Amino acid sequence: MAVTVRLFAALRDAAGTAQVEVAPGTVPAIVADLSDRFGEPFATRVTVASGMLDGQRVALDEPRHAADGAELALLPPFSGGSTATLRQQRVYRLLLAGSLLVPLLLLAGVFAGRWAFGLVVVVVAVGSLIDLHITLGATSVRTLLPATLLMGAGPAALLLIAPEAGRPWVGGVLAVAVMLSFLLAFASPRRPDTAAVVGSTLFAGMLVAVGAGTLVAMHDQLDPVLVAGALAMIALTDAAVVIAGRPTARQRIRYRLAAAVTVALPSAIVVYAVSDVPPPPVALIGGFALAAVIAALAGARLRQVLRRAGTAPEATVEAVPALLIGTADAVLLGAPLTLLWAQMVLA
Repeated sequence: MAVTVRLFAALRDAAGTAQVEVAPGTVPAIVADLSDRFGEPFATRVTVASGMLDGQRVALDEPRHAADGAELALLPPFSGGSTATLRQQRVYRLLLAGSLLVPLLLLAGVFAGRWAFGLVVVVVAVGSLIDLHITLGATSVRTLLPATLLMGAGPAALLLIAPEAGRPWVGGVLAVAVMLSFLLAFASPRRPDTAAVVGSTLFAGMLVAVGAGTLVAMHDQLDPVLVAGALAMIALTDAAVVIAGRPTARQRIRYRLAAAVTVALPSAIVVYAVSDVPPPPVALIGGFALAAVIAALAGARLRQVLRRAGTAPEATVEAVPALLIGTADAVLLGAPLTLLWAQMVLA
């Protein structure tokens, strides 16, 4: 047997069906699985929906178990779905605008000077860390945030202040941050969940640390025109993937890949054509385009995972879209790939 999920109004239109069978589980888990299956705009509309489990009202973030044979009804606002539509449009526009705005700020920093660029990197790192920490919802922000900030923003700040002398100290900063995470986790009121608490902190910190530190290294090691071109490719490719993320789950991967390649390759040709530095190898610019495609697709997957993490009972509703990290994820993921490829080709 299975759980019968009935969809109404705007949710039915977004899913393309009025009824679906799912495996038994908690209400948040079922909603998250349906969001993955049907994609956008279903995933956004369901965030403002209400539920009925076997005829009784249930909050969609309430960890109620739907057993075999149960019936779950998902009901959007009865005002014609206007609330869901407005929220969907707001989240979509913020995500799309941020995917372009963060790289544009970094682009401005590239030509404004090293300190301006580094300041933008640190601000992006700190904002992403706070957003990741809240979305994962493993513990209160106050408990582990010092360790997370040290781990994620520390290497970038150190490389910015002392690029040569600070490089050997990066590993030490990360080691201290890891130990501090354990100490603060044991001091947390949620000590039985120490493994989950530390794991989420390490995930958030390391992801941002590698991306932010690599951005500073890119500025120091590559020509500004190449850095700007790489960031522009990442921004445009990520924006294309965001726009292409609306079809249903079966189509979403194919659409995103096609959109990413369609945007990245022409962008690479333009960067190669307008570069006023000694002509870089075609393989270098092609690698930048490949890094942009991988980063945009990985960023889309990360946003999907974080949206599911936001359905946990301890996560806040506002954190579900993971907007702050969602606007910077492609840059943080693409920077290490870009710098690694550049070092291989230019060696």
